[in-house]
Amino acid sequence: MSVNYRQCYELLNLDAKADWEALRKSYRHLVQQCHPDRYEQDPEARAKAEARLRALNHAYKELVDYYKSHNHLPFAKVVVKNHDNWRFQNTSGLEAREEEHEAALGRSAFSVPVPVWIILGVIPLGVILLLIIFLLSQLKEEGVEPEDVADARHLAPAGAVNPRSVEKKPPSFQYGDSQEYVLQVQGKPTRKLDNVWFYGESSVRFQQGYVVGWNIEKGFPLRVSGAMPNERRRFFDLGASMEEVLSIQGEPIMKTRFRWDYGASFVEFEKGRVVGWYSSVLRPLAVPPESNDGNN
Repeated sequence: MSVNYRQCYELLNLDAKADWEALRKSYRHLVQQCHPDRYEQDPEARAKAEARLRALNHAYKELVDYYKSHNHLPFAKVVVKNHDNWRFQNTSGLEAREEEHEAALGRSAFSVPVPVWIILGVIPLGVILLLIIFLLSQLKEEGVEPEDVADARHLAPAGAVNPRSVEKKPPSFQYGDSQEYVLQVQGKPTRKLDNVWFYGESSVRFQQGYVVGWNIEKGFPLRVSGAMPNERRRFFDLGASMEEVLSIQGEPIMKTRFRWDYGASFVEFEKGRVVGWYSSVLRPLAVPPESNDGNN
């Protein structure tokens, strides 16, 4: 059954030039806007939000599957330069002139002896190259990346070359990410038990399809970033500065001068100070449990 990718683009508010990062940001933003938790007091609006969320998840999954298979989104185009106006050197007759030159010298061009120092230099160079390849393969098996590769995934320009195209898998997942995104990052789990995915002895816990915690065992690394809310040393409250929120809650998914978004949750600012927030169970904020004054 064919997939209507144009409809997927329309549901996720994407244009034809969208890359992987634009897909993920748009998906998160739309999920936050239509999340059923926002309509707890309105059953009709909550039902519409749930239907909208299912449609977004389906469209996102179809585009993710396409990206996994092709390493680019459906409407991405590769620009090929037109060489019609290029002028190329006429090489006809070069072989004949070369043969005449060799005959005049009385020997073949391939009969020139190779200096011994070149032979002695190529052998150790080949050994060093094989050793580097072996070490890189060992690092890859152990889940460790060379720094230049890790940096390239974050610094590569957007557009024809996707920021995550150095490696098909995205770099990491964090608290509040969806099961589909964890599958992209960590791969298929070794086994599943209810809302827990196991990767060897390590595990990732989900609630309503979103990450709420994890456990990392030695020898079974997980590609996670950030910390769970109950692992943070302190909370932020009304009146906290942007710097305090950043150090406690971490980098937001999207931010403006007046609002920072953390998945389904957000923090509001006025003159650089916290004046309110919304803390969703899907992505809780590091705010005092007993304090409800800040919730909108």
